[in-house]
Amino acid sequence: MSNSPLGTGAALLSARRPFLIGIDLGGTKIAGALLSGAGEVLAEARTPTPAGADAIVTAVVGLAQSLRATIRADHAAADVDAIGIGSAGVVDIATGAILDATEAIPGWRGTALAERVTAATGRPVRVINDVHAHALGEQRALDIPSAHSTLLVAVGTGIGGSFLVGGVPLLGAHSVGGHIGHVPTPAAAGIRCSCGALGHAEGSGSGTGITANYVAAGGEALDGPAIVARASAGEQRARDAVERSARTVGELVGGLVNTLDPHNVILSGGVPDIGALWWDGFERAARAELLPRTRGVDLLLGRSAAAACRGAASLWDERLWAELLAQVDTPPHRPLS
Repeated sequence: MSNSPLGTGAALLSARRPFLIGIDLGGTKIAGALLSGAGEVLAEARTPTPAGADAIVTAVVGLAQSLRATIRADHAAADVDAIGIGSAGVVDIATGAILDATEAIPGWRGTALAERVTAATGRPVRVINDVHAHALGEQRALDIPSAHSTLLVAVGTGIGGSFLVGGVPLLGAHSVGGHIGHVPTPAAAGIRCSCGALGHAEGSGSGTGITANYVAAGGEALDGPAIVARASAGEQRARDAVERSARTVGELVGGLVNTLDPHNVILSGGVPDIGALWWDGFERAARAELLPRTRGVDLLLGRSAAAACRGAASLWDERLWAELLAQVDTPPHRPLS
């Protein structure tokens, strides 16, 4: 696959689909971008993620409609051709429905997302997990050759991942490929994860995990940014909470690199953006886990704020979409009873 902004077929997309919308739907915010068929970001918008599936669908539709209005202001006869969504949760890409989700978004499981957004906007919609969308966008933003295998680890409200081979995310036999936040790690021992289990990486490595680490050490239930501010000011308990997050993610990434042996690892999300206070501990812990032949792996910081939106829009690359659909034409991808 090519390294054009929307992957293989971007030139065809430019001719057939002059305007696209990409939406990044996460637990705390919904971001959207209006893109040309060639991948240029023409406008952006965002809104907090509301509570409840109905309210979220309404917010997604409102965001899409506001971006459509932007293009109409400049091109009176033009309209958006299609919408791509990267959504939190386990996605049935064949239907655009949410097969499963944690309580980070209560009631999200079972939402017929593509069907409902299409009904409200009149535009065709394709949906993939938000971290897979992020990986597609970041690989292109960092100009990583699609022939290279890339592991993306997104550390924000939760922890998600995506493994790209040949520029295509591996979805897994049950569409849960990439849910790496639910891998147990020693540094997360005793901390409860959003899925209810103890010791999963998300429990102490994520942004909410920083709060959990701080509370477990006797601190107040502050949000992550407040704890980071205290850590930067020198408070030891806050520094320990951030360091535990970094160590958790480092152990996770080191183990995954030994398992998957990727060419590159991309770290993205609000937690890696903390900076050296977090990154140095993360890299130290990750490299301590690596086998001799994996020690040279590149650990990269994501750089594209609109990566997930670009990646979601790239679902309208027909060759990429065909390769994704080829992974999900077997019974395990249907909803579990």
